[in-house]
Amino acid sequence: MNRKSEKTALIRVNGKGSAAIDEAVANAIALWADASSDSESLRRGDLVRVKTKTIEAFFAFAGKAASEVMPMDVKAWREEMEARGLKLATIYCRLSFLSSFYEWMMRDPELGEHIRKNPVNLARPKAPKPYQTESSKALSDEQLERLRAVIRSRADLGEVAAVRDYALFLFFAISGMRRAEVLNLDGKDLEFREDGIVVTCKVKGGDYIGRLISRPEARAALIEYLRASNRMDALEKGGPLWVRHDRGAEAVKEERTLSAWGFVLRMKEYAKEAGIGRFHVHQLRHTFARIAGESSGSLVETQEALGHKNLATTRVYMQRIPVKRDKFGAEVAKRLKL
Repeated sequence: MNRKSEKTALIRVNGKGSAAIDEAVANAIALWADASSDSESLRRGDLVRVKTKTIEAFFAFAGKAASEVMPMDVKAWREEMEARGLKLATIYCRLSFLSSFYEWMMRDPELGEHIRKNPVNLARPKAPKPYQTESSKALSDEQLERLRAVIRSRADLGEVAAVRDYALFLFFAISGMRRAEVLNLDGKDLEFREDGIVVTCKVKGGDYIGRLISRPEARAALIEYLRASNRMDALEKGGPLWVRHDRGAEAVKEERTLSAWGFVLRMKEYAKEAGIGRFHVHQLRHTFARIAGESSGSLVETQEALGHKNLATTRVYMQRIPVKRDKFGAEVAKRLKL
């Protein structure tokens, strides 16, 4: 279904003379998607497109004007997505987009006269527990190394995209940063120092923090990628740190930011080659949390490393409680002359 026919499903005369309102709703989708997306994100264009397609897909499914939609229509859409095998988190996200769209319309003086209730409120399921699925558990040390080796071997073949992916992999694995935090990096967000790279990024909640990545391997991998792609000037002039190197980007001869979905697909390919089933990029953050907990023996230190405001969130990431290190037992035994 093309964009014009998708919108035709929204601009529908319902016998009550509301065609003009429904046309306004069709136009409102674009306005809502634009207004509700972070203006500072380098992936803003991707997010706007996803939001727009999600809302258009719902109305194409429901076959009703916005003012006619009932909770049962939302429930039917939800069940249709479940039948197609979509993950609960994906379904919940799409329903949240739809709910946000209705809330946005209800606040509009003109649309609010016709949209009095949010039909998603009675049909949305409980939010799925964060990252509790099998695919989001931490990787073992062996799995992590196999994944690294696969990406490195592809990079050694001279494939620029694989060189990029190796640098990205190390940034994720070594820093424990969230997907958006890494993929949204601009060249000017990095400060090179003797003790490593200071990365300044916008984190969940809207705050900006600086994070030191001290491992020389991450620095070397990044420089290798920027040189391979002839983009060393990105560190001085700014611009997206990670860009596409596929045929589509080459065809238009234009530098395009790497999308989260594009990177996820490539990582799934690497994981499959490494013998890791049902891989998700967020597993790298879980793996960082596991290693941080095992190394420090402290839930609080792990919380700080992950940047969580709530300790309960950190517990979700830990498959077992960290074991506190015995730092002072030897000294006590010495003084007891044991």
